[in-house]
Amino acid sequence: MTSEVTDARRTDTRERVLSVAATLFSERGYAGTSIRDISEVLGLSKAALYYHFKSKDEILAAMVEEPIEAIRGALEEPRDVTTPEGRQEFIRSILNAMTTCDPEVLAVFKDPQLQGVIGQEIAGSGITNVLAIELAKGLSGTDDVTQIQPEHLLRATAAVGTGQTLIDTWHLVYGHIQKFTPENIDYITATVSRTLEG
Repeated sequence: MTSEVTDARRTDTRERVLSVAATLFSERGYAGTSIRDISEVLGLSKAALYYHFKSKDEILAAMVEEPIEAIRGALEEPRDVTTPEGRQEFIRSILNAMTTCDPEVLAVFKDPQLQGVIGQEIAGSGITNVLAIELAKGLSGTDDVTQIQPEHLLRATAAVGTGQTLIDTWHLVYGHIQKFTPENIDYITATVSRTLEG
């Protein structure tokens, strides 16, 4: 068996684990789902599951990585954030990137017991800092991080925090919504933009 075939099977199994875990986490809650539950639905032994993920926490971390990767992809797109309109479009593109994620994964984010854990994973990724810096550079009209004005960094950090809190709250308040609609994205974009622009 070639290494490509082995890698493909490993990736496929890993994706199946994430999909099944996301479904179970959203149906039963993170605390109400065990590794045994996941392995039984998959028809795998616990040992086989542990080959791919060492713990339930590691499965959750892999799920959180999906929207983070979508945001990183949106960050790579060239854009001009030196105008309020450009910054607003940047915020909208980040939110749109998040809507491309698997609805089952996003449903896991609605579990109130996981808000702290997910927040730590996102903060640990550094993605919120990257977003704040990009917005602060736009406000300061510079590409040089050392030239960012402190008040611009404060406003950008507050705007990113507002967005993150709004998204978390939205998932809790509107638990029946699986994905943000264009209207939801417009509302969140406008709220974050107001915080940013002062």
